[in-house]
Amino acid sequence: MSEEPQLPPFPDLGDILDRKKRMVEKITSVIKCKECKAKYERPFKVGDYTFKALSDETCEKCNQSQNLMIEEIYSEWIDPKKQ
Repeated sequence: MSEEPQLPPFPDLGDILDRKKRMVEKITSVIKCKECKAKYERPFKVGDYTFKALSDETCEKCNQSQNLMIEEIYSEWIDPKKQ
């Protein structure tokens, strides 16, 4: 006789909803320098969009200010209890 498969326990729905309430969204902009090809991240600022040319910031590596561009923007959900 074959045994029935053992399923993993399902989490309570209340636990999942409480976890989502305490999560915080962190939005990050990835900036690329066209001169030295360096990439670095900084927190998202209002008005950022992909392929936006930045003239008010300087590259962290080569200190050029005219060749910076926002290459990508991404977000991640962070649990403050785990930090």
